[in-house]
Amino acid sequence: MEALDHRGFEDAGESFEPGFGRRLRGAHERAEVDASWGVERAPLVTLGSATQIELDGHEVRFLVPFTGQRPNEHWLQAFRGLLRSWPLDLVEPRLDEGRGLHLGPLPADRVEEHVEALKSAVAEASRIYTDEIEPELRRQREEVLRREEEERRLRADVESRLKALLG
Repeated sequence: MEALDHRGFEDAGESFEPGFGRRLRGAHERAEVDASWGVERAPLVTLGSATQIELDGHEVRFLVPFTGQRPNEHWLQAFRGLLRSWPLDLVEPRLDEGRGLHLGPLPADRVEEHVEALKSAVAEASRIYTDEIEPELRRQREEVLRREEEERRLRADVESRLKALLG
């Protein structure tokens, strides 16, 4: 297996298929922005440029690192849930929680299809986290704070009454 740096991959990509190296490295940049996200709802996790690119015949494998915020356990749960319905005709990405997602080995002529599915899964995991998980976590935190405040008020009330009764 031949490991290639970006410059070497660019050269190999040009001879393998025109622009292949540029397309692979820049595939994440072509993602359409969902207008419903708006400025305040930027994706929690984003993908960087492909690294550790290796070619073996007509197969390729690479790492797509996480950029921006690191995924937390709740986001990772959402992403893992999406992997359960990963298209059967695509090679499932392997999650490296501290670094990113490994893809491959996969046919080099199907890289774009795999990258688009990966971007879609990352965007959907971020949507699930933002729209479903985060509000529930916020609700749970607010409930804990409400209970703690209620306990403080009750304690103050009981102490006050005991002080009045017992002096």
